[in-house]
Amino acid sequence: MVAVAPQLEHTVICLPPKADGRGDEQLHFEIDGKPKAVSLCIGRIRKDLVLGLPEVALDLIEIAAFVYAIDSSVSRGGQTDQQMGTKWHRRFHVSLPVRNLALWSAPELQQTLEETLMFLSGDRFTFDFSQMEPSVSVAEQYFDFGQETAWQPDSVLMFSGGLDSFAGALEEIIDHKHKVALISHFSATKIAPIQRDLQKHMAAKLGPQMLMHFPMRVQLKRGTNVEGTHRTRSFLFAALGMATAIAFGQQRVSFYENGVVSLNLPPVGNVLGTRATRTTHPQTLQRFEALFSLIFRRALRVDNPFFWRTKTDVVQTIARLGMADQIAFTRSCADVHNQTKQHPHCGRCSQCIDRRFAILAAGLAAHDPEEAYRLDLMTSPRERVQDKEVALSYVRSAFAYEALNAADLISQYPAILNAVDSLGEPPDTASKRIAELLRRHGTYVASAFRNALSAQRAIAFAANSLPDLYGSIQREQLFLSHTPVSEAQIKEAEVVDLVIDKRRAKLTINGAVQIKGAAFALLDILATEFLKGVGQGLDPLDYPPLAAEKLAGLLNAESPASVRQNINRTRTQIGKKFISAGLDPETGQEIIENLPWKGYRLRPDRVRVRYSSEK
Repeated sequence: MVAVAPQLEHTVICLPPKADGRGDEQLHFEIDGKPKAVSLCIGRIRKDLVLGLPEVALDLIEIAAFVYAIDSSVSRGGQTDQQMGTKWHRRFHVSLPVRNLALWSAPELQQTLEETLMFLSGDRFTFDFSQMEPSVSVAEQYFDFGQETAWQPDSVLMFSGGLDSFAGALEEIIDHKHKVALISHFSATKIAPIQRDLQKHMAAKLGPQMLMHFPMRVQLKRGTNVEGTHRTRSFLFAALGMATAIAFGQQRVSFYENGVVSLNLPPVGNVLGTRATRTTHPQTLQRFEALFSLIFRRALRVDNPFFWRTKTDVVQTIARLGMADQIAFTRSCADVHNQTKQHPHCGRCSQCIDRRFAILAAGLAAHDPEEAYRLDLMTSPRERVQDKEVALSYVRSAFAYEALNAADLISQYPAILNAVDSLGEPPDTASKRIAELLRRHGTYVASAFRNALSAQRAIAFAANSLPDLYGSIQREQLFLSHTPVSEAQIKEAEVVDLVIDKRRAKLTINGAVQIKGAAFALLDILATEFLKGVGQGLDPLDYPPLAAEKLAGLLNAESPASVRQNINRTRTQIGKKFISAGLDPETGQEIIENLPWKGYRLRPDRVRVRYSSEK
């Protein structure tokens, strides 16, 4: 047996911020005696809001910035699994001064913080907090104040400048009529203009009062940016967003990211857990929510309204909202430092590949010019081994997802279990919905791939291009032996008819199941909201849910908790009635859908709703 070297624990000493700092404040620290630094500047927030921030908000910002910088300062060992992965999982013991020592020293908060970072990064952080001297607790040291204004947001969104966050901002403004605060974290100077220009385009078309941009610059100083995986970046991003939300008196921060990326199942065998990013993973957001609620001692929300959408769904949302012409101005590429005006996308990284497939699947290639990619998705040769594997792994995964069924989901992708319990759904329902999400994504990608192949003879593709790499055997199977079942065919048999008879206070499902009493009252309210979505001509994915708090008021229930109990009882009742009627009980239990962090609705892809015409 080969002995495994014990994991080295790195000693980190964080120094207090300078008392006289103004803007672009530098935070200094030492790792194993070596000096490091990170600078931080938060822009455009009003001075009166900053001065009203609780001290724990400043503590949170500093802790998150230190963690991000510490994560970046120690290498994990390189791009491949070296030395059995002994360098991937690291240990840090961090000594750090804070303003509110009593709060940060509480065992529950420390445990929640450390477990959150462990899940997010795969690393072990332990903290030894000390009391910061009052003289250095300057509230405004990290802020570049904006002009005084009474502007107030309805929603706070994390805004990267990519397709998903752009679509999320549009949906909040156009569909929900919300004024939106866009929170952007950037470290590369090439990203800041992209975010700023997108905001200007939206303001010009939607109105300047509907959104405001809050750029936050975090710059790792020389010698600090050693590790490029940045597993803890989203902790810093979320902390900056929540601090801004608290300043505005808001209780919620939203990450808009499609569910396939949020799950981000590793496609390559030697990709360890820390490299399969968990930036917007459901459990990550749930842990952020619990941590921030403990820190600020109030119920806060960190959500992802796009979890049940694919990248193609997101692109289609942008087109539906009339902003397809802005797609070309969004950026998805991970290789920020090598971006040029001619080629803002490398075409090699998984983000570029994902983006291009989604654009093609949505039929919007005209809004995403080929020349924007250094490597064209289908025609350019991929010479580097890593580039070949990234592209092939993406396509292999998509074809595997296309054939996926819920029964095999956990056995094929056991990492899914990390998400199932964090979605607010019964485990069986969550697993089935995840399988459907992945299958829909696979169908979109596979269809785009087949369409590209059918438009050009296989032999015409260059050597080492993606079609050539995929291989002649796979192509023959694609056209000769594989006849995919369309998404519509898959779902048609599972759609049920709901007929509401308000006069008799009953609901009939498929002409065979009758629902009365408390269950009818609940379903009647959800059906009314469902028909509003139909009447407004919304895409089914955008049909509005009702928050548990609002449902409680409409049902005269005691609390949101009693609403959730009512929903669980109704699901169980429907399932039992479906069994008695010889129908699939799972289909019945899926009629009511829970959108994590948003509320409940009748599931648009499972029901048709109408009112009874009987007298």
